[in-house]
Amino acid sequence: MKNKRSLIIRIIAIGLCALMLLGVVTAAISAYAVSPMPATGSSSKTIWIAVAAVVAVAVVAVCLISAKKKK
Repeated sequence: MKNKRSLIIRIIAIGLCALMLLGVVTAAISAYAVSPMPATGSSSKTIWIAVAAVVAVAVVAVCLISAKKKK
């Protein structure tokens, strides 16, 4: 029973991780499509999207690495 519960929790966690990454990617694509980068290279309005994408990928990587080390 415990192994089945652990498997269900892992499946839910993977699903939530995929939704998080999908949300960040969607926000990044829509923000860059709506407001193109200015000619001067100033990206103060859209820099948060790049930061969010990097943080999301880092969180996923840390979770995967820690799960492998835990085994």
